[in-house]
Amino acid sequence: MVVELLNELEVLQIAEKIEEAGYSFYKQIGHNFKDQAVKKIFEYLAEEELEHIETFKRVNQRVVEALSHNKPYYYEESISVYLRAISNTAVFNVNGLIMSNLTNIHSPREALLIGLQAEKDSILFYEVILANTKEEMTKKVVQRLIKEEVKHLHDIKNLLDEFK
Repeated sequence: MVVELLNELEVLQIAEKIEEAGYSFYKQIGHNFKDQAVKKIFEYLAEEELEHIETFKRVNQRVVEALSHNKPYYYEESISVYLRAISNTAVFNVNGLIMSNLTNIHSPREALLIGLQAEKDSILFYEVILANTKEEMTKKVVQRLIKEEVKHLHDIKNLLDEFK
């Protein structure tokens, strides 16, 4: 399985791309609504994604430092392309249906349901990586990613309850 070959830095690259896609989704979908309270909800969710990006960048720096003491890490363009493809077609599906159909989302509830599903998908994605990695540092990083996503999942679920 390909995920067995992913190291900590590659997992963090995927995570950052997923969070960047989430940020773009929430930022853009917020423009669909005129109600300022609704706009603020999507601004909040976009800000949460930015916080996740910053968290992953800090973790990434620690991983780079730790790896520099153990074994060299070589950047490979082919892996980078592969990771971009995963992050652009998975979870928030930046290059697919979700982002191209933003104008067809007419209610905050519809947008939140997409966000909820994306958070669930990201958790499942990270759980597959966690189950297939052998590196202890990767496991710790992925466990932290899952905790961040579970928190976001709960936030969105609470917001959805407001739009019943």
